[in-house]
Amino acid sequence: MTDLVTVGGKLAAICAVAAIALGLVNSVTAPAIARVKAEQLAAALDSVRGNAVAGGEVIVEDDDFVAGYYPLEQGGNSAGYVLKIIGVGYGGDLELLASFQPDGLIRRVTLMDNLETPGLGKAAEKTEYMEKFIGTGAAKAVPLTKLQLTQEQADSVSGASITFMGVAQALDEGSRFVQESLGKQDD
Repeated sequence: MTDLVTVGGKLAAICAVAAIALGLVNSVTAPAIARVKAEQLAAALDSVRGNAVAGGEVIVEDDDFVAGYYPLEQGGNSAGYVLKIIGVGYGGDLELLASFQPDGLIRRVTLMDNLETPGLGKAAEKTEYMEKFIGTGAAKAVPLTKLQLTQEQADSVSGASITFMGVAQALDEGSRFVQESLGKQDD
């Protein structure tokens, strides 16, 4: 019985030391991780906003796809919105940053955080991958299936269909959000 208490006490001490060590490491690395994420967000925002000026982030709590948005202004007029959109890919959530005109037309897109498969799924991080969505979303539907793409575009997403559909659905929902919720503000 005393052996059991001794072993249990040693294990508890080891766990306590490990927990304290992990807490210290986290307290040192958490601010650096937050700073890097903020820098990545700022760079992505710069890449999708074009020449417009982005306002402060507005958090959206009641939408399954849109986590927040940044109003854009150019020359004192509304120039659209940058949306932080969440889609679902093969490896889990896909965080996208996309700029939209007030009518829901997609102007620029960048894939932020994701856990997609290296190779096929990670191709969505490339600017060329997102070109198939640029200019869609208003009068022209966002391509939601490979059948809506040219053969060359369909070949580029072959083997990564779940990633493509996750990006496409998120962008389609982003366009819908702009048209139904934000575009009305610009009238």
